[in-house]
Amino acid sequence: PDGREAEKPFKELRDSALDLGGALRARGLDRGDYVAIVIPDADGFLAAFLGASAAGLVPMPLAHPHDVTQLDAYLDTVVPLFRVACARAVVTTPRLLPLLSGLQAAAPTIRFVTSWTELTGPALPNWEQTDIEAPALLQFTSGSTSQPKGVVLTHANIAANVEAIGGSAGLEFGPDDVGVSWLPLFHDMGLIGQALCTIYFGGRTVFLSPMAFLKRPGEWLRTITRHRGTVSFAPNFAYEMCVRRVKDAELDGLDLSSWRVAGCGAEPIQAATLEAFAAKFASVGFRASSLLPAYGLAEHTLAVSLAPRGRGLRVDTVRASGLAASRRVLPCSPDAPNASRLVACGGPFPGHALRVADNRGRPVGERVVGEILVSGPSVMWGYLSGRAATAEVVRDGWLATGDLGYVADGELYVCGRRKETIIVGGRNYFPQDLESVVDGVPGVRSGGVAAFAATAPGHPDRAVVVVETHGAVPADAVQAEVRRRVLQATGLAVDEIVLAPKGTIARTTSGKLRRAELRERYAAGTLVHQNGHVNGHPNTP
Repeated sequence: PDGREAEKPFKELRDSALDLGGALRARGLDRGDYVAIVIPDADGFLAAFLGASAAGLVPMPLAHPHDVTQLDAYLDTVVPLFRVACARAVVTTPRLLPLLSGLQAAAPTIRFVTSWTELTGPALPNWEQTDIEAPALLQFTSGSTSQPKGVVLTHANIAANVEAIGGSAGLEFGPDDVGVSWLPLFHDMGLIGQALCTIYFGGRTVFLSPMAFLKRPGEWLRTITRHRGTVSFAPNFAYEMCVRRVKDAELDGLDLSSWRVAGCGAEPIQAATLEAFAAKFASVGFRASSLLPAYGLAEHTLAVSLAPRGRGLRVDTVRASGLAASRRVLPCSPDAPNASRLVACGGPFPGHALRVADNRGRPVGERVVGEILVSGPSVMWGYLSGRAATAEVVRDGWLATGDLGYVADGELYVCGRRKETIIVGGRNYFPQDLESVVDGVPGVRSGGVAAFAATAPGHPDRAVVVVETHGAVPADAVQAEVRRRVLQATGLAVDEIVLAPKGTIARTTSGKLRRAELRERYAAGTLVHQNGHVNGHPNTP
């Protein structure tokens, strides 16, 4: 937290975990109890996470409030999670303890809220033996299309996914590898993909805070340079931030030649973003072949598929209008006006399976869009909310991901979310296709675009595009160009364009657009124009 670097050997981390695990059990917690971990720094988080695991408890990692001004909104989000989990304790930091001390009143199952630095008691003599099929982690979905759901993972789930990610069919993570991560540890990519893979396979991982990256994206690259990092993952937006915000003068002193796996996942992957990153940093040793797209979701522990390491991007250029009209994937020239460039994310892991199905659950052929279904040992134990919710998405061992995609030459291409599809005139349009063509419109902030369907009973869907604007481009010029580009690329006539200030479009902790939240605000009339009007009224374009 103070910017200084400190090294924590595995033995020291293990001893800290046994100390904290013993202290938690001494406070009266029993095997299987859920323990919330609200700790932003890696040192305290990993000690508390592993300590809870060593004691047979179930860690429940959560994001943290940044300050008192965010506290009410934060509590509105987390208190329902505490209640549904019947959480027994909250472990946090000395700084956050005063902010969280009132949780017991809001969630009566909580016995105590404490700082990890104050947990003392007799250390556990060793890791407690546990059933490999017992719950090991409660993680929450990102909440991009609905309220976050509690996903219960077993020790077997985590072991299977970590082995798949880091093993010979995946990253081939070894003792000589050096991971570098700014990803929050309450998020599965940071926790499972970076931290637990390091513990499982050996090697080292260097953690820096998410805030350090967000303030200065170049710090991520400088850390890779300084520690000769070999494996580092991030969402698409992180690569885009580096392209935009790392100045040419900052390239001096960078050396990215050690970076063999530059993973990308957790949100839609834009080929143009990764290509621009590779081009910008080629002069400081970055290899385009290091780019490794991935697909996954919380209900499958973390990863479903990884592109082959060392190959770089494989891009399929297809007609967006064909996807909308027939769900058939029709290749086209990159120069075609309605071209959509989709990135290959590899095939299923050994011992796992993947297929694409139509609306009735029947498998479809190659290059036909349908819902992505997955099965295997990484599929979650279930939702915390119960069997009914789990049965809605897991049938006969197959997990319905809610994502749409297709398979070509044995590799998965992801098109969008089933719940987010915009249906107009009997055609399906993916928000990502609309957003990608609008992103370059003059006067629109990079990454400040979101598209969704406004729905009302008895009425057809209306296509709405929200854009965060900047600069002096006139509003009518922005609206006209947004309409033109979307119509040309997809054949869709946008019903409404909402011009909004920076910060209107919220994202999840993994960088995904919160389209559901945006749609709700739109329906409630609380999306504010820069001129003070809401939702485009009274001057709706």
